[in-house]
Amino acid sequence: MGKTIHNISFFYLLNFFNVVYFLYNISNMSKEIYRLTNFNFMAINSKKSLHKLGNEVTNCQKCKDLASTRLQAVPGSGAANAIVIIVGSHPDAAGAEKKGIPFAGDDAGKLIRGILTETDLSLEKDIYATYLTKCTSRALQKSSSGETAVPAGPQKKHISNCISYLTKEISIITPHIIVSLGLDVSNIILNKFFSVDKKYRNMEKIHMRMFENPSFKLVPFFSPYDVTAKSIVTREKYQEDFNSLAKLLKKV
Repeated sequence: MGKTIHNISFFYLLNFFNVVYFLYNISNMSKEIYRLTNFNFMAINSKKSLHKLGNEVTNCQKCKDLASTRLQAVPGSGAANAIVIIVGSHPDAAGAEKKGIPFAGDDAGKLIRGILTETDLSLEKDIYATYLTKCTSRALQKSSSGETAVPAGPQKKHISNCISYLTKEISIITPHIIVSLGLDVSNIILNKFFSVDKKYRNMEKIHMRMFENPSFKLVPFFSPYDVTAKSIVTREKYQEDFNSLAKLLKKV
């Protein structure tokens, strides 16, 4: 009799654990379905939000001087759920401004895109590329024949007017890492998003150094023009920096 009761108790206990295990698996399955569904929903929403933001950038008239001299504004481009946002200074007149796509056409743009391909980093899956200012800055240059608008670095007022677009891009994409290209871009992002008042004067001091805030990390890189125009950095060294970035992403 005692043996029978023991067997019955064991049977019910075994069934109890089977039910618990079944419910646990169902719970995990539901969570995974929710995660995948939510991820797809967020990705679709991000694409729509970025598309809307791109239209705002294209039609922006905040800087009247740039709006009157630009060929076109250049919105950011890339993965809507990117892990990394690469931020340059402004569209190059010989490349991105003509193409309407970040880092395209000129030597610096070709360098960035070529290295991304070599490091298996994709603008479709991993990377979103954009600029601090979305228009090519120009200054009036006087000559014997009159005044001509020539490409120049962005002024403080241009950055001030345009920084909200970068803020929106970061808010929509929620990247893990931002790569700032060049000293000026790095200083501005550090000041705006990390409350760093110190202005660094040497890129070597912050090159590949990781800064963190509660939302994302910043890793300053040399500008591609430091490779293509100024020869401060070799292409091989620049490639190594992006290789390091690719390795870092595997840990994120």
